[in-house]
Amino acid sequence: MFNSIGLGRVGRTVLVAAGIAALAGTSVAFDNMTPEQRAALETAQAEATPAAEADTETTADAGGERTIFDGVYTEAQADRGMEFFNSDCSGCHGNTARGGPGSPGLVAYTLDSKYADQPLFNYWDFMRNNMPPGNAGWFTDQEYADITAYLLELHGAPAGDTELEGTQEALSTIMIVPTPES
Repeated sequence: MFNSIGLGRVGRTVLVAAGIAALAGTSVAFDNMTPEQRAALETAQAEATPAAEADTETTADAGGERTIFDGVYTEAQADRGMEFFNSDCSGCHGNTARGGPGSPGLVAYTLDSKYADQPLFNYWDFMRNNMPPGNAGWFTDQEYADITAYLLELHGAPAGDTELEGTQEALSTIMIVPTPES
């Protein structure tokens, strides 16, 4: 699809980054897209949405889920995730994962609103299949889980005694919920 509108590898990476920024509410990137780029992004979004909704419905029907505030990762795991994040993610998403120029934040609003009431699997799976741009799958599934643990720590979710597993089965039983009021 992207080749049909004349985008090379760099153009596709820019389009993906702009799309992520647009999804996160950073409209400047979306405003600067050509009509063809907007159409390609909207098609990609439409194709991705039903899968995310299906995952949410399946998990919600299972019952008995934990939430991200139930100590679903360890401090040691978050420390490993911090190392990966600082070396490979912070350049775009900022040192505190709250976003950078043209890149969305990964905590706060993103977890409280965009991914609220969805299984943690959806958040992790998006990272695994899209990040880093142009090099998705750079990390192992467990390393993506370590990065997720670090992002949960930055979000204010407490650590626990059990590491977060980088599997669909484990991540589908943990729900993202808005940050509880203090």
